[in-house]
Amino acid sequence: MKWLRIAALTASLAMPSYAAAAPPEAYLGQPAAHTKGPRKPMKPAVAPSVAAGAAAARSGAAVKRYGQALAGLRPDARAATRGAAETRVYEQASSSVVLVVTPDGLGSGVVVGADGLIVTNLHVTGDFESVGVVYKPAQEGASVKDAEVHKARVLRVDEVTDLALVKVDALPEGVRPLALGGVEAVRIGADVHAIGHPTGEAWTYTRGIVSQVRRDYAWTATGDRYEHKATVIQTQTPINPGNSGGPLLNEKLEVVGINSFKSGGEGLNFAVSADDVRALLAAKEDRLARTRSNAPGGVCKPAEIDSRPSRDPVGVEYLMDSDCDDAGDFTIVIPTSRREAVMTLIDADRDGRIDTVLLDRNRDGSPEIGLYDTDGDGKFDLQGTFRKGEDEPYKWEKIKG
Repeated sequence: MKWLRIAALTASLAMPSYAAAAPPEAYLGQPAAHTKGPRKPMKPAVAPSVAAGAAAARSGAAVKRYGQALAGLRPDARAATRGAAETRVYEQASSSVVLVVTPDGLGSGVVVGADGLIVTNLHVTGDFESVGVVYKPAQEGASVKDAEVHKARVLRVDEVTDLALVKVDALPEGVRPLALGGVEAVRIGADVHAIGHPTGEAWTYTRGIVSQVRRDYAWTATGDRYEHKATVIQTQTPINPGNSGGPLLNEKLEVVGINSFKSGGEGLNFAVSADDVRALLAAKEDRLARTRSNAPGGVCKPAEIDSRPSRDPVGVEYLMDSDCDDAGDFTIVIPTSRREAVMTLIDADRDGRIDTVLLDRNRDGSPEIGLYDTDGDGKFDLQGTFRKGEDEPYKWEKIKG
């Protein structure tokens, strides 16, 4: 397994190729391999760096994703569909699909009310009281600009079904709400359609079939602190990060579900049913879910769940769980030599590759330098400089290749 070379980072902040000296990406997202029994408490010797690493991991990742969410969004291209039916679905429904932007990233949403009501996933809006909404450009393939972001208030959330209701003050001319369909009319093997923004590919159309309708389906997602349950539609319609919150449509252009999550394996994609959307619209207040049993009272503190020797640099690498799901979210490498920086390695967009490295050269629990791969090409292209005790960089610089 290849390891990140500390000398390359401290001597030169511009690395020509991230793949040439990759950290252990496979370690992240995995449960503890060697730890048995209850979760380990934070060791006093590494506690300051662990705490700072967790805070910086959250805020640093948020800053990076928010700053790049629109810049990295690819313009929509005319949908490649099989025929007239698919083209009709896209052309008539795509303007009702919005891009939802938060400091933590982006997702999809669908307009369901003429008064500006939009449904999306709770894991898209997160804990924010307001989000940004971007409507589809009138010209197919036009780029999305910051000026086109509209503020939307988060009105209500349902932690059980992972849904959120947001509202804009007014809908643009030509944007109409889509009707909700009935789950009882969904047929196994029927065609369904999805429109969303998978991995930043704006207003992408995909098509699939209904595999099954599963009632009272329970699930928990990586990084989520809630236990969910809803009626879900299992489909073979491709769903990727960025599709979350977008509509699953039938041939009548009715919303039969909200694309929400995928499971391990091929073609296992799930949409929370329109019946649950109706319940959200009818509710008068938020509905709370039970938090995971390993996050008592919803309070989750970063904890070490595994550790192993580090060869380059020589030291120890700690696998950390920051959201109480017993899976590694980031790693902290503490070299034996106190002359070498403590490193926090983060996969901010959870694509299986390290894209954020924080360097704590003073070993005081506060990083001085952050390196970011903002476009996912395996190379650092942005450097952030931190002030002591702050979670977000105060200065940003482009790294010349």
